[in-house]
Amino acid sequence: MLMARPRLFAAVIALTFGLVGLAQDKKAPATIKLLLPESPSKVTLKVEGKDLEANDKATKDGVRILVTPDLEAGKTYAYKIEASITPNNYTTIVRTREVTFKAGEEITLDLRKKDDKIADNVVIRWVPTPRIVVKDMCELAKVTKNDVVMDPGCGDAIMVITAVQDFAAKKGKGTDLDPKKVAESVDNVKKAGLADKITVKEGNALKLTADDLKDVTVMMLYMGDELNIRLRPSLWEHMPAGSRVVSHRFIMGDWAPDKTVTVTREGEYGVEDFELHVWTITGKEKTGDYKKKK
Repeated sequence: MLMARPRLFAAVIALTFGLVGLAQDKKAPATIKLLLPESPSKVTLKVEGKDLEANDKATKDGVRILVTPDLEAGKTYAYKIEASITPNNYTTIVRTREVTFKAGEEITLDLRKKDDKIADNVVIRWVPTPRIVVKDMCELAKVTKNDVVMDPGCGDAIMVITAVQDFAAKKGKGTDLDPKKVAESVDNVKKAGLADKITVKEGNALKLTADDLKDVTVMMLYMGDELNIRLRPSLWEHMPAGSRVVSHRFIMGDWAPDKTVTVTREGEYGVEDFELHVWTITGKEKTGDYKKKK
């Protein structure tokens, strides 16, 4: 069924698209209630690719009210709605939904929780991990010459370079969403003389394939709780039993780490404590058989 995409009603949502309205006979608007994540999350909205300006009058108690233009009776209409949710200063969760409606309807769209059937995109602002802490991570994961080490948000490639250069890992793999960071990583790998052992490409950590992960035995992360929990199913599905996952600071939901350590090292702001976690993949996780926190 073809669905029309009505123009938004500027007077209600405080956004003008400069589009012509529809004829007024046999028409009525639809009302869409958007349930938004509560503070301290910051939420910005797009409707049909257009930024929706903040409007306190249309938003109350975490509910944003949209009223469409008058719609023709009997037709089905659709909006693509995108919420960018910023729960902290380094994470942006992009949640996209398509909602359908008819003239006169009142419908509710819940944007507060993720939907496993419609994957969120998560963008993490890159923050470096000091090399000395990367060494601690490699030691915690027991990196050896037999390991293939991957960092799915590699930034400057310090994690995979350290694993190969200081721990003799067999191979290193890195991906990053930012093409500038990919270029920086490639340059750093060349400067380290490791271009024959480390590959870096542009890619999304949440879209890693079986081919990306099939030979990876150590996954190194500094990505955020929100991204870790979304990445977890791919690690369980595609990494072989005995593989290790090591994370600076962030956890894996209710999948309890084998070990957590705190190391005191010189960081960006002087001497700091760094919390590190390590998990071992057994092969049972994909069936739901994994150790949870007590």
